[in-house]
Amino acid sequence: MRVSMLYDMQACLRCYACSVQCGIENRARLSRDGRGTPERVLENQRPELRFIFPVFHYLGNYPGRAVSYVHHCMHCENAPCARRCPAAAIEVKPYGPVVIHEERCIGCRACVEACPFNVPRFAPRMGKTYKCFMCYDRLEAGLPPACVEACPARALYFGTREEVLEEGRRRVSRYEKRLGETFTLYGAEKVSEATGYLHWVTVGPAAILEDYTLRPDAAQKPIEALDAVRTIGWVLFGASAAGVIGHFLYSLGKRVEE
Repeated sequence: MRVSMLYDMQACLRCYACSVQCGIENRARLSRDGRGTPERVLENQRPELRFIFPVFHYLGNYPGRAVSYVHHCMHCENAPCARRCPAAAIEVKPYGPVVIHEERCIGCRACVEACPFNVPRFAPRMGKTYKCFMCYDRLEAGLPPACVEACPARALYFGTREEVLEEGRRRVSRYEKRLGETFTLYGAEKVSEATGYLHWVTVGPAAILEDYTLRPDAAQKPIEALDAVRTIGWVLFGASAAGVIGHFLYSLGKRVEE
């Protein structure tokens, strides 16, 4: 059973209770994992323990238009970051979440370069990258992600993929009728070949999605080109190896005959 999360830009209050709760949950996780007492993990300032956080900027010339949104992992179906990780530190769970295993991460930042949504962050103090992993340990215990539990406006919604898409389409229809503009359920369908569909889908006005870094064809073109070149290289290497082996076997056969 695959799960997904919904972020409703229209319903979001910009209170960022989700961000606060994310930091609290990840500190509590350290304590649960035996990596420090509750007092010690709360005392230690570690910004990398907050996986969802606000981004605020202006568009256009001064004073411009203010844009604020929550920055988070999209949990791509195909997960370019996982494909590019040389240490196999990124796992795509069968039910959806994309997880960086800190103990395996070597800090090469290949995932940072590969992500079309600019999500993974590098922590110099740790020498590792980090990002949201959808509280997969809570999911496996039958609990919703911490950020969803904290949202007072139900702008965050969690459930099976079918439930989330049904709720998202219902909200899109309601907003379009009330506001008279086109809304989109971003990530419900395949966004690009690089990402596939997303396990974090977004309800928002179609006209401003790109202002929130939600591009309709999200992909890292240089990375995609590099992957294509590498694929071609492996194919040519395989063909060359097959030719060498074939020639060796042919020569060996001739010698046996002689």
